[in-house]
Amino acid sequence: MIRHAVSSDAAAVASLLRALNDEPGLSPQRITPERVTRDLIEDPRALVLVAERDGTVVGVATAHHAYDSGQSRWGLFLNDLHVAPEARRQGIGRALVCAMAAAAKQGGGDHLWWNADEGDELALAFHRTLGAEQAMVTDFLLDGDAFDRMAGEHGA
Repeated sequence: MIRHAVSSDAAAVASLLRALNDEPGLSPQRITPERVTRDLIEDPRALVLVAERDGTVVGVATAHHAYDSGQSRWGLFLNDLHVAPEARRQGIGRALVCAMAAAAKQGGGDHLWWNADEGDELALAFHRTLGAEQAMVTDFLLDGDAFDRMAGEHGA
């Protein structure tokens, strides 16, 4: 069953997001139930869906609204999509993406946008089975000292 996350899901969502983000250069230890509750579940800017099987949360998807100025259209940016290893290959990931697409459509949007780690062949193959097209873009991230420096230049 796919549903909106509630505060009582925070520990399970945090655990899934830590597993998703457990790779070099990331900080999964920062993903706590308290932060998940505050920054995702209770924040109206975020959409958090969970997949539940037999009363246990086994998958999560997070998204936020995004505007594609090149196509003059609204949609959702799918930040996270993760299914627990023991629950994979049962249609749960697909169901989460379908629910996000439905949420985008219900909100007047007409697309989902997301990225995948380069070299993650399993994820890339999964995304292609959904009918998603690979966009020819390169992602950039401005954070830390560089972010603070740029923000500090505004109005300086």
